Amino acid sequence: MKRILVALVSLSSLAAQSQSATFSGTPQSGPTAHASAVATAHPIATHVAAQILEQGGNAYDAAVATHFALAVVLPRAGNLGGGGFAVVHTGGGEAASLDFRETAPQVASRETYLPSVQTISSLRGIAASGIPGSVAGMWELYARFGSKSLSWPELLQPAILLADTGFKITPFLASLLNRHQEVFATGGEGPFWPPHAWQAGERLTQHALAETLKDIALAGPEAFYQGIHAARLVEWSQGWFTPEDLGTYRAIWREPLEGTYQGHRVISMPPPSSGGVALLQLLQASELQSMGKSWNVQSMHLFAELAQIAYQDRAQYLGDPAYMEVSAAALVDSAYVASRFGQIDAQTHQHLTWPETHDRLESHETTHYSILDSDGNAISVTTTLNGLFGSGQWVDGFFMNNEMDDFATQPGVPNQFGLIGYEVNAVAPGKRMLSSMTAPPALWGKFARGRGP
Repeated sequence: MKRILVALVSLSSLAAQSQSATFSGTPQSGPTAHASAVATAHPIATHVAAQILEQGGNAYDAAVATHFALAVVLPRAGNLGGGGFAVVHTGGGEAASLDFRETAPQVASRETYLPSVQTISSLRGIAASGIPGSVAGMWELYARFGSKSLSWPELLQPAILLADTGFKITPFLASLLNRHQEVFATGGEGPFWPPHAWQAGERLTQHALAETLKDIALAGPEAFYQGIHAARLVEWSQGWFTPEDLGTYRAIWREPLEGTYQGHRVISMPPPSSGGVALLQLLQASELQSMGKSWNVQSMHLFAELAQIAYQDRAQYLGDPAYMEVSAAALVDSAYVASRFGQIDAQTHQHLTWPETHDRLESHETTHYSILDSDGNAISVTTTLNGLFGSGQWVDGFFMNNEMDDFATQPGVPNQFGLIGYEVNAVAPGKRMLSSMTAPPALWGKFARGRGP
């Protein structure tokens, strides 16, 4: 096996209490890897991935098992009712990116969340949710890159057991449940309802989620997007979702964005992720400036100047690729970056014009996991419900997303995270909302060509 140097960059995993492991053996915390490596936001999910690798699965098998395990042990962000992005690089050098972002239902329109419609919220309630993409995304990942040495049901089995028999919750999860349970909404009895005082170490069992996972294990994504589970979502949605919305949802394989940084090849996520464009812009633009090697007043000033330009491009140009007039490739083109970012003053702040002010902090409600196996296969996945516990709506065993707020529900007006969008990201039926997630990229060695070893 050719040995390659891989660094999976994950700001979100570092910020989200990540747990790292090297194996063989019991997962241990630590940043180094000998043959395989896993980083997730929960030690149980890390252990699940380690077990899959030790049973002969590859990084992509482990990613599927990890995703469903996080839906159980990390209900604030891990999910069946959300979506996300994945960046893949195989040991043979193939790069790919998977978009399993949510989509707007057919009933949604540009006018849905305008101030005149006071009863509709993009944050809470039924109309906050887009069509979930996680189940379809994991199936696509398994179908294209799974080793097939482990079956689809085998990959879901750890999550099913965790949901059915329960696990001891962390102090952090207990605190979150106690702070947010008043906004939870459910169609009946569930593990999060009625409210009670949660304690660290208390066992959380989720029997309804286990039953849903069992059906997905047996029948694949059809169990979620058709049949009884789709019917339950349609009934819960009171007309917001239709059977056609669910039945026609597809995860999409897209060409990853690629660039270079200090001679290294960088692979990242294209739109509807905005993070990949911003990251490649910032990396290239930083090479045009005297950033230095230390974090000081000068480097902070330059970074802030670069970041505000990247953010303005995000707001003006990015959205669902089917609606974009300027391509992502054009925005990361070296000539464009040199022109757009090359006029920064090293001493003076450049004031950009915005129609609205925004001073809210970024989200902490997203989770990330990175996995590398002994054959050099690597994957980086970012997934979310958007807000903590999404919309707070619990149905069929899981929380639903509130991703509709990631559209420019009122173009030019900041959303819950202070993010501004324009017409390119306005609400439309079937459209994918823009995301600030990056699905942090793979950085590879200094290659003269676009293919790895």
